[in-house]
Amino acid sequence: MVLWFVFALMTAALLAAVLRPLLRGSEQPDPQEIQSEAGLAVYRDQLREIEADQERGLIAEAEAESAKAEVARRLLGHAKETGTGQNAPPKKSTATLVSYAAAAVIPLAAISTYLVIGAPSLPDAPLEARKSIPAEQASVAELIGKVEQRLASNPNDGQGWAVIAPVYMRIGRFDEAAIAFQKANAILGENVRFILGFAQARMLANNGLVTDEVRSAYRRIKQIDPSNTEAAFGLALAKEQDGDLKGARADYQAMLAGAPENANWKEPLVQRIKSLNERLGDVPAANDPSENKPAADAIAKLPADDQAKAIEAMVEQLAKRLKLDGKNLPDWKRLIRAYAVLGNKEKFEEAVRGARQNFEDNESALGEIDALSQSLRQGS
Repeated sequence: MVLWFVFALMTAALLAAVLRPLLRGSEQPDPQEIQSEAGLAVYRDQLREIEADQERGLIAEAEAESAKAEVARRLLGHAKETGTGQNAPPKKSTATLVSYAAAAVIPLAAISTYLVIGAPSLPDAPLEARKSIPAEQASVAELIGKVEQRLASNPNDGQGWAVIAPVYMRIGRFDEAAIAFQKANAILGENVRFILGFAQARMLANNGLVTDEVRSAYRRIKQIDPSNTEAAFGLALAKEQDGDLKGARADYQAMLAGAPENANWKEPLVQRIKSLNERLGDVPAANDPSENKPAADAIAKLPADDQAKAIEAMVEQLAKRLKLDGKNLPDWKRLIRAYAVLGNKEKFEEAVRGARQNFEDNESALGEIDALSQSLRQGS
């Protein structure tokens, strides 16, 4: 607390020192004082003239003393009238008094405000003390700062780059994350995790665009790990962005055909394939309702009886999927065709009703459903 009072006194002294010359120049002289000084000057001149005449012998000594006495009497009278005697108190301008008062009040007001809303009892937190904060008590920004400080002094610390790279990813600093993954890969040795992190960071930094450097990264990953699905998906997406929709669809379908049964990335692949089918305007054949060409080729190699069972199973899977998400018109049209080919009239009519119910407010979709069902009924 003593320190703050010292600061207040220093502030007051500084204000006084700064304001004093400014105020001195801004004070206006009193007109009465100017008049009084002029009157005094006249009487002084008269006294000097009497003394000069006495020295030249123009007037006698007695006359000179009498004249001096008269001038002195007038001088005293003038002083009483104007209040310019020796005992008159000095005058200060209002601006001067206000400024000195402000110099005293401002520091006191600042201290009072700090005592009310501040935290004078809070202990200091010097830099060295902040550096020694335990990791579990430090904020993310403080931890990042510590790692960045260490990397600035030791840029060849590969482990440091490996640690901070995913942190940069989580907080959205994608360009810095890409650089960190790249440095970790160069210092610690080539690693699929680092290359993949670099590719993902660069894609996110470019709003999902697969740039040339990202493609090179995915190709390198495929050389190291041919079964890496993320790299395969990235390269297929690159084809899609280049406008090679059929090539991208073929890559997606190949990935789907080789996917494990419980793979959690199968559904995104199915959605990509559906999207590309719609963009290409392709409609799978009625005997290929799964829209998965590799799977259809595998079914074609089966015996006739097994082919029928496999196709029926795939159609049922499509029907189950539409019960969960019935707003996909191309899938409903595929299901209706599939039942027509299989000759299952009951399921065919059920599929038509289901499609109409899901698109009852969409006149265009209802028209497509009715046109398809009528053509298939006539064909039967």
